[in-house]
Amino acid sequence: MLSYVLILIGPLALILLRRRDRFTLYHACQSLALAGGAVAVPLLWVAFGWLVAFVSVEYPVLFIIPIGLALFMPVIRQQQRAIRYKGQVSWLSMLFTLAVAAALTYGSYLLIEWLAPVLLPLGGALLFMASFSIVIAAVIALVIAWVAGIVNALRGQVRPTPVYGEWGQRLFMRLIS
Repeated sequence: MLSYVLILIGPLALILLRRRDRFTLYHACQSLALAGGAVAVPLLWVAFGWLVAFVSVEYPVLFIIPIGLALFMPVIRQQQRAIRYKGQVSWLSMLFTLAVAAALTYGSYLLIEWLAPVLLPLGGALLFMASFSIVIAAVIALVIAWVAGIVNALRGQVRPTPVYGEWGQRLFMRLIS
């Protein structure tokens, strides 16, 4: 339980001092995984937000890539279906879908070029702020996992914590081998 109460210092001290006690080492690794998740999630959010804000200001045309991929997926699926069923899909239908996807992609390009100076610089910042809800969800999962880890330690059970437990198990396996 000490590894869960003393968030970063406790697990590191227990890993160094009580390495032969597998139960203590397991829960120290679980607690260290929780601390790693608490650090990694906000850092990834900041990196993602910075990247999206930068791209939306400097290179707004790059937003056409996911739009184009989404529009051309039906063409790729039709081609795979034609290969799977030995050409039973109409090639005319596939060409029509390709033409529609190309026209919509070009229309999206023109729309992005028109909106780029006005709205896209705001879009990156808005997406950055809206994605903060993912960080809040990760913090809620972190608190639930922390409580589950304390309960498991008090009951004497060796069970991974929810969401972040796999990281702790990987660390535990590396330390005991």
